[in-house]
Amino acid sequence: PGRRAAAGRRFEVTLPKPLGLVLEEDKQGIVVAEVVEDGNAAQSALIAVGDRLVATSAIVYGKEQDYGGVKVRSGEQKVKLAVQGESFDTVMAAIGTHPGHVSVELEFEKHDNDGAD
Repeated sequence: PGRRAAAGRRFEVTLPKPLGLVLEEDKQGIVVAEVVEDGNAAQSALIAVGDRLVATSAIVYGKEQDYGGVKVRSGEQKVKLAVQGESFDTVMAAIGTHPGHVSVELEFEKHDNDGAD
């Protein structure tokens, strides 16, 4: 199924929600802290604990109209957000902008999982 990326290599994966992974912030950015067994990330066979998140997609809306007090958003666009320099909350919010039917595009850098920090 999935291809393994060499340490230091970047790779992209598209996952439906729920992603099936736990992300945490460390001194150098956002890393995969856990891959949920049988979750969407595990099924990709690409993502491992320690992989560093480089970018995520986000959904933005170009228009908002008011119909009798009901705000309707339109002009949906998927954009790419580079996570370096962004807060953890901003990155999680970007991932959260995807409606359930829209997959999240993630870019990671493969970590050398030899236990060294």
